[in-house]
Amino acid sequence: MDRSRNLSALTLVLLAVLLAAPVSAQVGETGAIIGAVYNEQGLPLAGASVVLRSVNPPIRREVQTDQEGRFSALGLRPSQYHLLLLHEGVILWSFPVTLPPGQDRLRVDIDLKRLREETQSRARLDPNLERWLAEEREHTERVYRLSGHYNRAMRLLADNQAEQAVEEYRSALELEPNNGTVLGLLGSALAEVGRDAEARAALERALELQSAEPAHHNNLALLLARAGNPEEALAHFRRAAQLDPERGASYHFNQGALLLNLGRTEEALSPLQQAARLEPTLAVAHFFLAVGMLRQAEARSSRPLLERPTERAEIINVFHRYLQLAPDGPYAGQAQEYLERLGSAPPPMLLPPVPLPEDLP
Repeated sequence: MDRSRNLSALTLVLLAVLLAAPVSAQVGETGAIIGAVYNEQGLPLAGASVVLRSVNPPIRREVQTDQEGRFSALGLRPSQYHLLLLHEGVILWSFPVTLPPGQDRLRVDIDLKRLREETQSRARLDPNLERWLAEEREHTERVYRLSGHYNRAMRLLADNQAEQAVEEYRSALELEPNNGTVLGLLGSALAEVGRDAEARAALERALELQSAEPAHHNNLALLLARAGNPEEALAHFRRAAQLDPERGASYHFNQGALLLNLGRTEEALSPLQQAARLEPTLAVAHFFLAVGMLRQAEARSSRPLLERPTERAEIINVFHRYLQLAPDGPYAGQAQEYLERLGSAPPPMLLPPVPLPEDLP
């Protein structure tokens, strides 16, 4: 059988992308929140826990105060955090803090005596303050619980327990029914356990709330492709790549893989080339690209490839790249068979230098 025509199994390699929460700063930009905690007597409070939580992006950092009441939380992404102060299992105070982009260090000192005195003073002057404080405490507790469900779900997914992760995401949605991030993650988890109708509903609702989130488009496209709606799937793959061109290798690859499986080889080559260019170490993109190049070469001329050395060498090089990146990968056996057909030996084990994306033409 001509293996270049037999790609029906390759659809299974489409890449699911868990929601990457929007970031407010460039990758690598981090700061710190530092400070000190003083108790009701104005003395340093040692052994207290300072918990910083952010849902978007999902971050949880817990640090302890030292003997002088000082704490420091390093390596934090710019975001709005909820700070929770606990001591011996009791919540002493909570409030929002914002670490803005470009600020290396934010100092937050917590003087419990002063805070309580100020709160009591304002309460006497403003009858609405107690209501506002109660609402703020309720909001902080809801965010704390939401982050707990989110983090447990991510751990469950990492342990291949998708059904349990689904329940955690549903519990999170009871707290915030219109949280697009959680809806998108719920859709991905439902798809993983084969509950496609529920998954599609969750992802479509997520897109209503976050229409510019590329991961929602990608993961809905995966469902549509699985359900036999290729044109809709391709539209969502393209939209995902448009929304996130710098990190769109997976989206371009999914588009190209689907086109290749549909027999639309000429259309498939461009997104596969894009995927390999954007992420030179994405091994599977090189394999699919090599298969697409082989298909196109065979369709273009009936002359054996052995008589077309330039085309043959280009295709061999791409198969070699796959095997060098993934010598034990899922397509290693097929790649070696293709190379035998092309009259080529397996590649050397030493991988040639991979150019960085900015070095590529």
